[in-house]
Amino acid sequence: MTIDELKNSDFVKMKNRETKRHVIYATIVVLLIICAVVYFISSLPKHIEPIRTEVVNFDMQTAKQMIEKGDKLISDIEVKDKISRQEYNQFVKKYNNVYDGKGDVPWGNTLFNYKDVEDSKITTLHLSEDNFFPTIYHQGVEIVSAKVTNTYYSNEYKYFDGSSLTIREAYVGSDVKLKGWYLDYIYDKNDKGKWVFYSNSGSMNFSGDGFKHDYLKLK
Repeated sequence: MTIDELKNSDFVKMKNRETKRHVIYATIVVLLIICAVVYFISSLPKHIEPIRTEVVNFDMQTAKQMIEKGDKLISDIEVKDKISRQEYNQFVKKYNNVYDGKGDVPWGNTLFNYKDVEDSKITTLHLSEDNFFPTIYHQGVEIVSAKVTNTYYSNEYKYFDGSSLTIREAYVGSDVKLKGWYLDYIYDKNDKGKWVFYSNSGSMNFSGDGFKHDYLKLK
């Protein structure tokens, strides 16, 4: 069989048709993959920016009252050297109730001795000697600002509209070790118009370096 005859044979023609089909199938698959990728990218959430943001002052007296509740619990504990397990459980429960959704604070790593907290058989818990939690009840600690941030979106994304409240507690005294200290309390407004605690920003406490739970005098 000559080369020309081989080229024109049914076998070669069949192979060529199969090759063309494979190329077409591969092309279709590639196109489908490209379409899927484009669809996936187009369906990703857009980065939505608010159309307007405003910051307004919040009533300072109301802000102070909101922070006093939790700070009172801490300052009442800090004047003691030890408390009972029952007192500790009540303290944790009341503190978590004051700050909705705050979650568990690792008191065993800060205000109390870790071993005392973790061992349920220990009925008397000792306060950590080298930790100090500043509160509004200590000299030099004040509520220095309270601001509401209102965020507005376009009508299409109006459900993203929201308000957040930031109350800043800070040290305004002359102690060098405490200079610059602040703790922000951040609240979000829920659907019922109530301020619900969201998180803290800043430092809750000091440890080591000569600190102790009665480092500052009470007012």
